[in-house]
Amino acid sequence: MKVNCFVEKNPIVETLIQHLARSPQTFQPHIAVADEMFLYQLDELDDRNFDQALVNYYSLGRTLFDSIQQIINWYFGSFERISSFLDFACGYGRFMRFLVQEMPTEKIWASDIYAEAVKFQTEYFGVHGIVSTRNPEDYQVEQKFDCVYAGSFFSHMPPRTFSLWMQKLYHLLNSQGLLIFSVLDETTLLPFTPMSADGILFSSKDSETQLLDRNDYGTTYVTETFIRELIDKISQNRAAIYRIKKGLGNYQDLYVVTPQPNQDFTRLNFKYHPEGYLDHCNVTPTGEIQLAGWAIDSNPNGCVEMVQILVNNEVIHQCQPSKERPDLVEYFQSSQAGHSGWSCSINSGTVTPPDIVLIKAINTAKLEWIIAVETVKNLMFRTRWREELATTRSQLKQRETQLEKTQSQLEFAELTLAQARDKLTKLETELGSCQFFLEQSTHEIQAIKSSKFWKIRIQWVQLRQALERFVKK
Repeated sequence: MKVNCFVEKNPIVETLIQHLARSPQTFQPHIAVADEMFLYQLDELDDRNFDQALVNYYSLGRTLFDSIQQIINWYFGSFERISSFLDFACGYGRFMRFLVQEMPTEKIWASDIYAEAVKFQTEYFGVHGIVSTRNPEDYQVEQKFDCVYAGSFFSHMPPRTFSLWMQKLYHLLNSQGLLIFSVLDETTLLPFTPMSADGILFSSKDSETQLLDRNDYGTTYVTETFIRELIDKISQNRAAIYRIKKGLGNYQDLYVVTPQPNQDFTRLNFKYHPEGYLDHCNVTPTGEIQLAGWAIDSNPNGCVEMVQILVNNEVIHQCQPSKERPDLVEYFQSSQAGHSGWSCSINSGTVTPPDIVLIKAINTAKLEWIIAVETVKNLMFRTRWREELATTRSQLKQRETQLEKTQSQLEFAELTLAQARDKLTKLETELGSCQFFLEQSTHEIQAIKSSKFWKIRIQWVQLRQALERFVKK
């Protein structure tokens, strides 16, 4: 099967693997050319930069794995104590490449509706494969599993298959098994988008795939009440359910379900990854490379311990976020983002343009977030390009605002003109009516003047005037 040609002998990928993989020497980095999760990452970038898409792809894969590993360690102790793991709707292995470093491949099953994706995973990673089906009732699997993981699957299922797939996956569990799945909560809905009364809202307009029917695979939002009532119905009120808000990638909610009704979840002390971004990379007049950005941590009582700057895998600088960022407080709606800004300088004499710079944030839970992996040359170019793009967008936004204002003024002027025209038309109509009545009155007066009565009246007036003059004499 064809693989992404930008992975092989790519120093960016090689550097990234040193920090993401448990065993960099045995890590399997190849990505299938048809991997929609990579293609989605690529399409999300304004400049469609392949290196940045690779960084996002691997980093998110590790972030997802870290989240699931916390749950596994709490429930089973470790991945090594699991006898059978099903990665359902697995795609081409964004998560799997990290899983196979933690447990034997003979204990792992990969299942997806794309037969080519299953083939890629069985051949490349050496795991078992199960080709999934469009309809849940056609998915016939006899084996039971210790753990079933369905990441970013139910966030795409329409109501007609959502419940059926949940039932199917729940009944694939062993008596002491664990079902882990993610959903889009109603809080992620766009503003002013109402949730349906039954607690599940499906849209066929938005989809990450270009191959599946959007009526079968779109975007789905649910409420916690809907999920709990569904699990209660499927398990006949015997399952224990636990929700981790935004537990998957700091975005989708994670749900943990087990047939053990008395399961205690209090020891599941789930921790979130930090987040961060590189805003600027500039050369100062003194020749130093100045880096600046932000890093935040959303864990209660947690913080970002440090931002590390590595060049060619060696730490050359580290700092702690402390600068005020009121813009991030507003964006994240969190006071923890108040002092999330950081900055540092690198002596340009200690680096060369081809050197690889890796920037990462580490929180008090020892979870890491890769902020950037780039050559020194490209790092400066890309940040400058982003700044120029941001400036251009800001200017465009201002022009759009001005245009909207001008358009509003024009619409007001057109409305005023239309009102004036209506008034003028009304006046013209009234004037026409007046002219009509004037002409009608003129005709009536002329008719009266030409009548015998009017002539006798004139003669009477004249006679009366003559008599009055005679009397006065």
